[in-house]
Amino acid sequence: MNIRVMTADDIPFAMRVKAQNRWNQLEADWRRQLALEPEGSFVAELDSVPVGTACACVFGDVAWINMVLVEQQQRGKGIGTALMRHVLHWLDDRRVPTIRLDATSLGQPVYGKLGFTGDFTLHRFEGNLPSPLRGRGAAAFLPSPSGRGAGGEGPVFLPSPLRGRGAGGEGAASCEISQLLPSDLSAISALDQSITQTSREKLLHSLQDAHPTLMRKCTIANSLAGYAFCRSGSNAWQLGPILGTPAAGRALLLDAAERFAGECVYMDIPADNADAIAVAQALGLTVQRSFLRMTRGRRIVEDVHRTWASSGPEKG
Repeated sequence: MNIRVMTADDIPFAMRVKAQNRWNQLEADWRRQLALEPEGSFVAELDSVPVGTACACVFGDVAWINMVLVEQQQRGKGIGTALMRHVLHWLDDRRVPTIRLDATSLGQPVYGKLGFTGDFTLHRFEGNLPSPLRGRGAAAFLPSPSGRGAGGEGPVFLPSPLRGRGAGGEGAASCEISQLLPSDLSAISALDQSITQTSREKLLHSLQDAHPTLMRKCTIANSLAGYAFCRSGSNAWQLGPILGTPAAGRALLLDAAERFAGECVYMDIPADNADAIAVAQALGLTVQRSFLRMTRGRRIVEDVHRTWASSGPEKG
Protein backbone atom coordinates (compact mmCIF):
# COMPACT_ATOMS: atom_id res chain seq x y z
CA MET A 1 0.00 0.00 0.00
CA ASN A 2 1.16 3.51 -0.82
CA ILE A 3 -0.07 6.63 1.00
CA ARG A 4 0.52 9.98 -0.66
CA VAL A 5 -0.61 13.58 -0.39
CA MET A 6 -4.04 14.25 -1.86
CA THR A 7 -4.51 16.69 -4.76
CA ALA A 8 -7.50 18.27 -6.47
CA ASP A 9 -7.31 15.51 -9.10
CA ASP A 10 -8.40 13.05 -6.37
CA ILE A 11 -11.68 14.84 -5.64
CA PRO A 12 -13.82 12.71 -8.06
CA PHE A 13 -12.59 9.57 -6.23
CA ALA A 14 -13.19 11.23 -2.85
CA MET A 15 -16.73 12.13 -3.86
CA ARG A 16 -17.38 8.54 -4.94
CA VAL A 17 -16.32 7.00 -1.62
CA LYS A 18 -18.17 9.79 0.18
CA ALA A 19 -21.34 8.83 -1.69
CA GLN A 20 -20.87 5.16 -0.75
CA ASN A 21 -21.14 6.24 2.89
CA ARG A 22 -24.04 8.66 2.18
CA TRP A 23 -22.07 11.52 3.71
CA ASN A 24 -23.15 15.11 3.09
CA GLN A 25 -19.98 16.69 1.69
CA LEU A 26 -19.78 18.55 -1.61
CA GLU A 27 -16.74 19.10 -3.82
CA ALA A 28 -16.44 22.49 -2.12
CA ASP A 29 -15.81 20.74 1.22
CA TRP A 30 -12.91 18.75 -0.20
CA ARG A 31 -11.49 21.87 -1.80
CA ARG A 32 -11.79 23.68 1.54
CA GLN A 33 -9.89 20.85 3.23
CA LEU A 34 -7.13 21.03 0.62
CA ALA A 35 -6.92 24.82 1.01
CA LEU A 36 -6.81 24.65 4.82
CA GLU A 37 -4.28 21.82 5.07
CA PRO A 38 -2.80 20.76 1.70
CA GLU A 39 0.03 18.76 3.28
CA GLY A 40 -2.31 17.04 5.74
CA SER A 41 -4.70 15.46 3.22
CA PHE A 42 -3.87 11.89 2.15
CA VAL A 43 -4.90 9.16 -0.27
CA ALA A 44 -4.11 5.44 0.07
CA GLU A 45 -3.41 3.46 -3.11
CA LEU A 46 -3.27 -0.23 -3.99
CA ASP A 47 -1.47 -0.93 -7.29
CA SER A 48 -1.62 2.83 -8.02
CA VAL A 49 -5.42 2.86 -7.65
CA PRO A 50 -6.93 5.12 -4.94
CA VAL A 51 -8.74 3.16 -2.23
CA GLY A 52 -9.10 5.53 0.74
CA THR A 53 -8.70 9.01 2.20
CA ALA A 54 -7.86 10.60 5.53
CA CYS A 55 -7.28 14.25 6.35
CA ALA A 56 -6.32 16.55 9.21
CA CYS A 57 -6.87 20.24 9.91
CA VAL A 58 -4.51 21.95 12.34
CA PHE A 59 -5.73 24.96 14.29
CA GLY A 60 -2.78 26.12 16.35
CA ASP A 61 -2.20 23.44 19.01
CA VAL A 62 -5.38 21.46 18.20
CA ALA A 63 -5.84 19.16 15.21
CA TRP A 64 -8.98 17.52 13.85
CA ILE A 65 -8.93 14.30 11.83
CA ASN A 66 -11.69 13.97 9.23
CA MET A 67 -12.71 12.44 5.91
CA VAL A 68 -11.50 8.92 6.87
CA LEU A 69 -13.09 6.88 4.06
CA VAL A 70 -12.29 3.54 2.39
CA GLU A 71 -13.54 2.19 -0.93
CA GLN A 72 -16.45 -0.13 -0.23
CA GLN A 73 -14.90 -3.19 -1.92
CA GLN A 74 -11.58 -2.68 -0.11
CA ARG A 75 -12.84 -2.59 3.46
CA GLY A 76 -11.55 -5.03 6.05
CA LYS A 77 -7.97 -4.91 4.74
CA GLY A 78 -6.58 -2.47 7.32
CA ILE A 79 -6.57 0.49 4.92
CA GLY A 80 -8.43 2.81 7.28
CA THR A 81 -6.11 1.96 10.19
CA ALA A 82 -3.04 2.49 8.00
CA LEU A 83 -4.36 5.90 6.92
CA MET A 84 -5.06 6.84 10.55
CA ARG A 85 -1.54 5.85 11.61
CA HIS A 86 -0.13 7.90 8.74
CA VAL A 87 -2.10 11.00 9.74
CA LEU A 88 -1.16 10.57 13.40
CA HIS A 89 2.51 10.24 12.48
CA TRP A 90 2.26 13.42 10.41
CA LEU A 91 0.67 15.26 13.34
CA ASP A 92 3.16 13.86 15.85
CA ASP A 93 6.01 15.08 13.64
CA ARG A 94 4.44 18.54 13.93
CA ARG A 95 4.19 18.09 17.72
CA VAL A 96 0.48 18.88 17.83
CA PRO A 97 -0.47 18.20 21.48
CA THR A 98 -4.24 17.70 21.02
CA ILE A 99 -5.76 15.52 18.27
CA ARG A 100 -9.53 15.14 18.02
CA LEU A 101 -12.21 13.48 15.90
CA ASP A 102 -15.90 12.55 15.89
CA ALA A 103 -16.35 8.76 15.81
CA THR A 104 -19.30 6.62 14.79
CA SER A 105 -20.05 3.55 16.87
CA LEU A 106 -18.17 1.42 14.32
CA GLY A 107 -15.10 3.63 14.45
CA GLN A 108 -14.84 3.99 18.21
CA PRO A 109 -13.04 0.66 18.89
CA VAL A 110 -10.51 1.38 16.12
CA TYR A 111 -9.76 4.86 17.44
CA GLY A 112 -9.59 3.56 21.01
CA LYS A 113 -6.74 1.24 20.00
CA LEU A 114 -4.92 4.26 18.57
CA GLY A 115 -5.01 6.12 21.90
CA PHE A 116 -8.26 8.12 21.60
CA THR A 117 -10.64 8.39 24.54
CA GLY A 118 -14.18 9.76 24.65
CA ASP A 119 -15.15 13.32 25.58
CA PHE A 120 -18.89 13.63 24.96
CA THR A 121 -21.68 12.45 22.66
CA LEU A 122 -23.31 14.41 19.85
CA HIS A 123 -26.65 13.52 18.29
CA ARG A 124 -27.25 14.28 14.62
CA PHE A 125 -30.79 15.59 14.26
CA GLU A 126 -32.34 15.40 10.80
CA GLY A 127 -35.60 16.38 9.18
CA ASN A 128 -37.54 18.84 7.11
CA LEU A 129 -38.17 22.02 9.04
CA PRO A 130 -41.82 23.06 9.38
CA SER A 131 -43.46 25.98 7.63
CA PRO A 132 -42.42 29.43 8.88
CA LEU A 133 -42.91 29.99 12.58
CA ARG A 134 -44.42 33.35 11.81
CA GLY A 135 -46.15 34.74 8.75
CA ARG A 136 -43.11 36.60 7.43
CA GLY A 137 -42.46 34.16 4.59
CA ALA A 138 -38.73 34.99 4.31
CA ALA A 139 -37.80 31.30 4.14
CA ALA A 140 -39.39 30.98 0.70
CA PHE A 141 -36.45 32.90 -0.77
CA LEU A 142 -33.66 30.90 0.89
CA PRO A 143 -31.27 29.04 -1.44
CA SER A 144 -31.52 25.26 -1.28
CA PRO A 145 -28.82 22.68 -2.13
CA SER A 146 -30.42 22.46 -5.58
CA GLY A 147 -29.96 26.21 -6.06
CA ARG A 148 -32.89 28.53 -5.33
CA GLY A 149 -32.44 32.29 -4.97
CA ALA A 150 -30.94 34.28 -2.08
CA GLY A 151 -32.56 34.86 1.29
CA GLY A 152 -33.58 38.06 2.99
CA GLU A 153 -31.24 40.25 5.02
CA GLY A 154 -31.52 42.70 7.89
CA PRO A 155 -32.33 42.42 11.60
CA VAL A 156 -34.83 39.87 12.82
CA PHE A 157 -36.39 40.44 16.23
CA LEU A 158 -37.69 37.45 18.19
CA PRO A 159 -40.18 36.70 20.19
CA SER A 160 -41.16 33.40 18.73
CA PRO A 161 -43.69 30.77 19.79
CA LEU A 162 -40.84 28.50 20.93
CA ARG A 163 -38.67 31.02 22.71
CA GLY A 164 -37.72 30.67 26.36
CA ARG A 165 -35.50 32.50 28.81
CA GLY A 166 -31.82 31.88 29.20
CA ALA A 167 -29.48 32.02 32.16
CA GLY A 168 -28.86 35.30 33.89
CA GLY A 169 -32.26 36.69 33.00
CA GLU A 170 -31.59 36.94 29.27
CA GLY A 171 -34.76 36.89 27.27
CA ALA A 172 -34.95 35.86 23.64
CA ALA A 173 -37.08 38.95 22.99
CA SER A 174 -33.96 41.05 23.67
CA CYS A 175 -31.92 39.28 21.00
CA GLU A 176 -31.20 41.12 17.77
CA ILE A 177 -30.18 38.84 14.91
CA SER A 178 -28.59 40.29 11.80
CA GLN A 179 -26.34 39.30 8.93
CA LEU A 180 -22.76 38.62 9.96
CA LEU A 181 -20.29 40.87 8.14
CA PRO A 182 -16.59 40.30 7.43
CA SER A 183 -15.80 43.02 9.97
CA ASP A 184 -17.46 40.84 12.66
CA LEU A 185 -15.14 37.87 12.18
CA SER A 186 -12.49 38.95 14.66
CA ALA A 187 -15.03 39.16 17.50
CA ILE A 188 -16.78 35.99 16.28
CA SER A 189 -13.45 34.13 16.33
CA ALA A 190 -12.73 35.27 19.88
CA LEU A 191 -16.16 34.09 21.04
CA ASP A 192 -15.69 30.81 19.19
CA GLN A 193 -12.32 30.19 20.85
CA SER A 194 -13.73 30.90 24.31
CA ILE A 195 -16.28 28.11 23.73
CA THR A 196 -14.28 25.54 21.74
CA GLN A 197 -10.81 26.22 23.18
CA THR A 198 -9.56 26.10 19.59
CA SER A 199 -8.27 28.90 17.37
CA ARG A 200 -10.44 28.47 14.25
CA GLU A 201 -10.31 31.90 12.64
CA LYS A 202 -9.02 30.59 9.28
CA LEU A 203 -11.88 28.08 9.18
CA LEU A 204 -14.53 30.64 10.04
CA HIS A 205 -13.27 32.96 7.32
CA SER A 206 -13.53 30.11 4.80
CA LEU A 207 -17.07 29.20 5.83
CA GLN A 208 -18.22 32.81 5.78
CA ASP A 209 -16.80 33.28 2.28
CA ALA A 210 -18.84 30.31 1.00
CA HIS A 211 -22.28 31.72 1.94
CA PRO A 212 -21.69 35.31 3.09
CA THR A 213 -25.34 36.38 3.15
CA LEU A 214 -26.52 33.41 5.23
CA MET A 215 -24.32 33.78 8.32
CA ARG A 216 -25.88 35.42 11.37
CA LYS A 217 -24.82 37.07 14.62
CA CYS A 218 -26.85 37.69 17.75
CA THR A 219 -26.39 40.73 19.95
CA ILE A 220 -27.93 41.32 23.37
CA ALA A 221 -27.77 44.85 24.77
CA ASN A 222 -25.40 45.75 21.88
CA SER A 223 -22.96 42.99 22.92
CA LEU A 224 -22.09 39.94 20.80
CA ALA A 225 -23.79 36.90 22.36
CA GLY A 226 -23.67 34.25 19.62
CA TYR A 227 -23.36 33.39 15.96
CA ALA A 228 -24.77 30.89 13.47
CA PHE A 229 -23.09 29.45 10.38
CA CYS A 230 -24.38 26.94 7.85
CA ARG A 231 -23.23 25.14 4.75
CA SER A 232 -24.94 23.40 1.86
CA GLY A 233 -24.60 19.65 1.35
CA SER A 234 -25.50 16.88 -1.05
CA ASN A 235 -28.26 15.57 1.24
CA ALA A 236 -29.21 18.51 3.46
CA TRP A 237 -28.24 21.89 4.78
CA GLN A 238 -25.86 21.51 7.74
CA LEU A 239 -26.82 24.07 10.39
CA GLY A 240 -23.80 24.91 12.52
CA PRO A 241 -21.69 25.90 14.15
CA ILE A 242 -24.26 27.72 16.26
CA LEU A 243 -22.58 28.96 19.43
CA GLY A 244 -23.62 31.41 22.13
CA THR A 245 -25.38 32.07 25.39
CA PRO A 246 -28.62 30.19 26.14
CA ALA A 247 -30.78 33.07 24.94
CA ALA A 248 -28.63 33.70 21.87
CA GLY A 249 -28.43 30.01 20.96
CA ARG A 250 -32.18 29.56 21.17
CA ALA A 251 -32.88 32.70 19.15
CA LEU A 252 -30.35 31.72 16.47
CA LEU A 253 -31.84 28.24 16.17
CA LEU A 254 -35.33 29.63 15.73
CA ASP A 255 -34.14 32.21 13.22
CA ALA A 256 -32.46 29.43 11.23
CA ALA A 257 -35.64 27.36 11.43
CA GLU A 258 -37.61 30.20 9.91
CA ARG A 259 -35.07 30.96 7.18
CA PHE A 260 -34.69 27.27 6.24
CA ALA A 261 -38.38 26.38 6.56
CA GLY A 262 -39.27 23.45 4.33
CA GLU A 263 -35.63 22.43 3.83
CA CYS A 264 -34.03 19.18 4.96
CA VAL A 265 -31.39 19.99 7.58
CA TYR A 266 -28.78 18.27 9.76
CA MET A 267 -27.82 19.56 13.21
CA ASP A 268 -25.14 17.96 15.42
CA ILE A 269 -26.08 18.78 19.01
CA PRO A 270 -24.18 17.81 22.19
CA ALA A 271 -26.20 15.30 24.20
CA ASP A 272 -25.66 17.42 27.33
CA ASN A 273 -27.27 20.55 25.83
CA ALA A 274 -30.84 19.72 26.82
CA ASP A 275 -32.16 23.14 25.75
CA ALA A 276 -30.85 22.76 22.19
CA ILE A 277 -32.23 19.23 21.95
CA ALA A 278 -35.63 20.44 23.16
CA VAL A 279 -35.76 23.08 20.43
CA ALA A 280 -34.72 20.56 17.75
CA GLN A 281 -37.41 18.15 18.89
CA ALA A 282 -40.02 20.92 18.99
CA LEU A 283 -39.16 21.64 15.36
CA GLY A 284 -39.89 18.01 14.47
CA LEU A 285 -36.28 16.88 13.97
CA THR A 286 -35.27 13.36 14.99
CA VAL A 287 -31.94 11.66 15.74
CA GLN A 288 -30.36 10.07 12.68
CA ARG A 289 -27.24 8.76 14.45
CA SER A 290 -24.81 9.66 17.20
CA PHE A 291 -21.08 10.40 17.40
CA LEU A 292 -18.54 10.25 20.19
CA ARG A 293 -16.13 13.18 20.25
CA MET A 294 -12.72 11.72 21.09
CA THR A 295 -9.27 13.08 21.95
CA ARG A 296 -5.73 11.76 21.78
CA GLY A 297 -3.15 13.66 23.83
CA ARG A 298 -3.76 16.77 25.90
CA ARG A 299 -7.43 17.21 26.66
CA ILE A 300 -9.40 20.42 26.28
CA VAL A 301 -12.84 21.19 27.68
CA GLU A 302 -15.44 22.68 25.35
CA ASP A 303 -18.46 24.51 26.71
CA VAL A 304 -21.21 22.19 25.49
CA HIS A 305 -23.90 24.37 27.07
CA ARG A 306 -22.95 27.19 24.70
CA THR A 307 -22.66 24.78 21.74
CA TRP A 308 -26.10 24.68 20.14
CA ALA A 309 -24.92 22.95 16.98
CA SER A 310 -21.55 21.64 15.89
CA SER A 311 -21.09 20.79 12.23
CA GLY A 312 -18.23 18.42 11.69
CA PRO A 313 -15.25 19.76 13.58
CA GLU A 314 -13.12 20.24 10.49
CA LYS A 315 -15.83 22.60 9.21
CA GLY A 316 -17.00 24.23 12.40
